[in-house]
Amino acid sequence: MAEIHLICGFMGFGKTTYAKMLEQTLPAIRFTHDEIMQQRYGRTPDNFQEQYKFVDDFIRQETSKLIEAGKNVILDYGFWSKDIRKQYYEWAKNLTPNVFFHAVTCDIETAKTRVLARTSENKDALYIDENCFDSRLSQYEPLTEEEGYPVIFYHSEITT
Repeated sequence: MAEIHLICGFMGFGKTTYAKMLEQTLPAIRFTHDEIMQQRYGRTPDNFQEQYKFVDDFIRQETSKLIEAGKNVILDYGFWSKDIRKQYYEWAKNLTPNVFFHAVTCDIETAKTRVLARTSENKDALYIDENCFDSRLSQYEPLTEEEGYPVIFYHSEITT
């Protein structure tokens, strides 16, 4: 039966690198929200929250179709808060009983260095400066075993 893998972690933790490895191993279809945002709306999208919702709706529709067709899906989103994790887990469980979180961890300074380097060096990446990184960090709630989800923990030491 098809599986949904929810990749959890903060900016720069190595989620997408991990998701790409998992995509090949399973195999699965990977949706990385930031990649789709950048492809559709550019590096600094206007109306970010509205565009985010459009992309999320698209990914959910495609995920439903793929699961129904028996394909594994990876959602490389981040799932920064307990509430968001609960919402997506319940939604995914309605599609398949096989839903797993993958918690990617990394130290914050390494993550910040990666994000700022990506913004500087990759003109196709979403634009995230130090102020954005720092302000969003306060919104991040790391996934813990106490939340009760099936979870695979992965510590990212990949340097980029």
